[in-house]
Amino acid sequence: MILAVDYATLKALKPSDFENAADGYRKAGSMASQAKDDLYNQIIPGMQKSLRGEALDAAVRQLRDLSKNFQYAQVECGLISAALNAFALELRLAKVKLDLAVGDATDAHLQVREDGSISYAAWSGQPGNVSIPGGIVSGGTPLVQGPGINPNHNAAQTYANRISEAVKEATEVDTKWSAKLKNLEADDDLTVSDRDWINTRHDMRSTLKGAADYLNLILEPPKDGTPEENAKWWEGLTEEQRSDYLSLNLATVGTLDGLPSEVRDEGNRYSLRASTARWEMERERLVMMRDLISPDGRYVSSSIASKIRDIDKKLAGLNQVQQHLDSTGEKSIPELYLLGIDTEKNGHAIVSVGNPDEADNVTTYVPGMNTKLETIGSDIERAESLYTHSVALGDPDKKYASLMWLGYDAPQNPVAVAKEDLANQGSPVLNDFLDGLQVSHQGEPANDTLLGHSYGSLVSGKMLSGDETPPVDAVIFVGSPGVGVDHAADLNVPPENVWAGKSRNDLVASLPTRSVYNPWSWGERPFGVDPTEPRFGGQQFGVQDGSKWPPFAAHSLYWDENSESLKNMALIVNGEYPMTGGEPQ
Repeated sequence: MILAVDYATLKALKPSDFENAADGYRKAGSMASQAKDDLYNQIIPGMQKSLRGEALDAAVRQLRDLSKNFQYAQVECGLISAALNAFALELRLAKVKLDLAVGDATDAHLQVREDGSISYAAWSGQPGNVSIPGGIVSGGTPLVQGPGINPNHNAAQTYANRISEAVKEATEVDTKWSAKLKNLEADDDLTVSDRDWINTRHDMRSTLKGAADYLNLILEPPKDGTPEENAKWWEGLTEEQRSDYLSLNLATVGTLDGLPSEVRDEGNRYSLRASTARWEMERERLVMMRDLISPDGRYVSSSIASKIRDIDKKLAGLNQVQQHLDSTGEKSIPELYLLGIDTEKNGHAIVSVGNPDEADNVTTYVPGMNTKLETIGSDIERAESLYTHSVALGDPDKKYASLMWLGYDAPQNPVAVAKEDLANQGSPVLNDFLDGLQVSHQGEPANDTLLGHSYGSLVSGKMLSGDETPPVDAVIFVGSPGVGVDHAADLNVPPENVWAGKSRNDLVASLPTRSVYNPWSWGERPFGVDPTEPRFGGQQFGVQDGSKWPPFAAHSLYWDENSESLKNMALIVNGEYPMTGGEPQ
């Protein structure tokens, strides 16, 4: 137990002592968070700039392990802080009940004794001036009825019962939170294991359940709120409320469009760690089951084998995201922000190279067919490449952010890619995300560019055509099979800010009206006029031809290092005209 609760303890109790302790843990968590960020963004990158060799690699591995310790400490300190605040609130409520009972008893001229019992005076209101003696009562006893009862007895008993109930309530609070706080104790080693991360999920759920009364004082985010509504909710919370809500709802906060990118990143980095630990442990369980059933592997269950393969795909994607987050400082890559992550269906991830809330130029890249978490590393690399080229060709006084947005279910086969269903589902999600970037942006509005590749250009086009005031200033389409409209003017951005480029050998972007590559189209391209054609009414930029073999190799060349296409896209991101391509319209 935290307290040995009796009347004297509760009467002398100062709930503020526990609130001060909560502040201490919150500050400790903030220090751990700052230490983690310093390792990622300053110490490791600084070492990588000036040192090379196996010793450096070993040191970096150790420092990244240390950063996990800091992240784990931050999560646990946040939970302890929230738990102590909830504990203090419930104790405060019990103490208020006690203080009111004591005050009412005193006002009724009754004496409250040191143990919480109440003494009452004799009563002489009987006929013949017969006096009924006084006495002492303790709580937990029912009132008595009948003749010859001292009226002061029942009055004293009522207040004694109220005092007893307050002490009982405080005891129950103490018992509940003693167990929960004990469960928040971390291991005494320096290794943050998968089990530790799994335990944080249990700790969070347990604390969240116990803190219901405390959380009732903190407004919940609006259900299905717009980015503007989410931002208004967050801004309306005190610093303490933000910290406690974030600590108890890390995964939820990471999904809310409109919140600061640093806050979302904090939540999603936790989700990444916890999700990886969850799937690692599930894989371990399935492997043990498989080996138990068939030690020599001769009779492996196809169901178990299939589940293990599926988990391996999830883990491959999660590990690729983690590796890129760990790459801060390499190849002039700044801090990465994880703005979305989950393993539902084929998985989703949103990664920003640089902080979009502070950037002057922000580009959001939407990938196309076959994009999935399992192979997400190559798409993050595309965002990184565009970042480095935009910086190299841009104003050195400006800040940049280059995002990879896989926030929708990309088609994984020719049947799905031939339909608009997934684009129709993904476009409003993209719209909300981009709205959220504008809401969370600090200072002067950024120059926002949307970059759609392949089927991602259809998702982008539908988002633009469906919003009369879309949250972007310019759009780039590459390798596009069509963007859902036949004219640039239908995209609700100035046609001079609508750019498209395609490789001569890109079969997807050069689909004929009817062929083996395009069997679903009769006489027209499936998703509208080619955005690189003059009749579309937009702008064109030059792209290298690329290879004809294998057949679809040219569909992925737009981010080739130092290529014509990559340099032109970087110039467009900077608000400049590309070096090659059609004349400005």
